[in-house]
Amino acid sequence: MAHPSIKIDTSVQTAKRGLPDEAGIDLPDAEQGNPRLEDGNTEDLPPFLCQSVAEIHDKFEDLEWMQRTRLTEGMLSNDPTHPFALETDPKVKARNRYINVQAWANCRIHLRVPAGECDFINASPITLRDTVTEEERRYIATQGPKLGHFSHFWHMVFHESKEVGVIVMLTQTFEAGREKCAQYFPLDSEQDSMILTTEESDPFVTDESEDGSGVIGKVTLLESTFDPKARSEIRKLELTIGSESKIIWHFLFAGWADYSKPEGNDREALLELIRLSASKSGPDNPRVVHCSAGVGRTGTFIALDHLLEELESGQLLQVSDAESDPVFETVSQMREQRMMMVYNEMQMQFVYEVLREQTDMKLGKLPTHNDQSPGSQCEPRSAKVAKLNDHADYLPASKPELEAVPDRVPTPTRSWSRSSEVSDSD
Repeated sequence: MAHPSIKIDTSVQTAKRGLPDEAGIDLPDAEQGNPRLEDGNTEDLPPFLCQSVAEIHDKFEDLEWMQRTRLTEGMLSNDPTHPFALETDPKVKARNRYINVQAWANCRIHLRVPAGECDFINASPITLRDTVTEEERRYIATQGPKLGHFSHFWHMVFHESKEVGVIVMLTQTFEAGREKCAQYFPLDSEQDSMILTTEESDPFVTDESEDGSGVIGKVTLLESTFDPKARSEIRKLELTIGSESKIIWHFLFAGWADYSKPEGNDREALLELIRLSASKSGPDNPRVVHCSAGVGRTGTFIALDHLLEELESGQLLQVSDAESDPVFETVSQMREQRMMMVYNEMQMQFVYEVLREQTDMKLGKLPTHNDQSPGSQCEPRSAKVAKLNDHADYLPASKPELEAVPDRVPTPTRSWSRSSEVSDSD
């Protein structure tokens, strides 16, 4: 498979992140037992699926260094047209959920606004090209909507979607007592409609509220189901903006804690969610994917969606060059479009793990999930394929939690569907 070379100007002076021994991280050596994806039957497998945790660690460090280089280039250029420029307008910063998770100024969604108004939303178009068909797979990676900005989010969904919109939500509204995403959609039949309004201090629409009422539209819950296979709440919504309406499918997957990866049956449920959400959309109709910051779980979901399609078409099996790594290349391409995609090393390892397991299934080395007995709780992973980040001799390097932008609007204490109320006062 011919993947483009990843090139970036490294002439900018920037510090590469410390190596494992400098950071106090002990990577296992050969004598200790270095867990590898290559354990087990490696016949017919591409080299990139036969790597050690140390090799994956080094590649993630390279991605982090490349990201720092992009940020430095953008800042030193003092050029608003630079591909990695960032906006400094206080109105823009106030719309971010996290202080250091921004959208590249020249790779973001623009709201349709009156002249002179702020058109910013922390949402980035992500495009990945299919190796076989050359078709572009489109996504929109965005942060979880903030209270007071629901109209921004739904305005974007309406104008960026085709006839039918698809939203994949990979976070709960509250996790560990902290708000990760505001309750931006109708929850159940008791509150089946949500009115969308503009704020006097924050106008952003051109013609949807001509009557002067400030109401630009409405989100109505038409039906709500739970898919046990995908472990997801699925809502069929009607989104009305002005006089026009369209159907929006909303998938809520709650089995993936922030900064981590799905485990056990939640992992297979995530793969089912990828298939199910794709079936409601199309390659030219971008799925709107978000978690809290819109980079970690969101980036991992998009990378898997793209790479599993490449595996299904047979392209990944044709990768024979030991220097070629479609995972690394995909993550780097995504980070060129939105910073920090696939936020931490554990999430990157997870992409390799899933691809290795699915490749083994495709090659008949593992039973497919259809071969499992009904109701089986077994996770179909070969005992010889290391669960990399669970290995006793190695833990992937951690990254700090993101710092939230202080809200000017009080946050409600209602948690996501049917769970107990949680306060984020801490």
